[in-house]
Amino acid sequence: MEATIRKDAENKVTLILDGRLDTSVTPQTEKEVEPLYGYKDSEIVIDCSRLDYISSSGLRLLMAINQRSRANHCDLYIKGLQEKVYDVFKTTGFVHLFQFI
Repeated sequence: MEATIRKDAENKVTLILDGRLDTSVTPQTEKEVEPLYGYKDSEIVIDCSRLDYISSSGLRLLMAINQRSRANHCDLYIKGLQEKVYDVFKTTGFVHLFQFI
């Protein structure tokens, strides 16, 4: 699993998730995404086009990012979900908790 944060513009940041976001990598990934919590009044896009798999611990991480983003007055979007990952979002009801582009 690789998590890369890319600042695209003054108030736009992209988090690129690449690989499998499961229990074995979530603690390390949590540390890698911590810089996102420093952004305020920004647009944050989570690019999941390279995300092959997500477990419940990965979903919890995305919820934590969502909650912190809202607290910092950021707009959070998810893009590029592969069908099998989208199915997990749909099955768990997470499609109603996020905005997709």
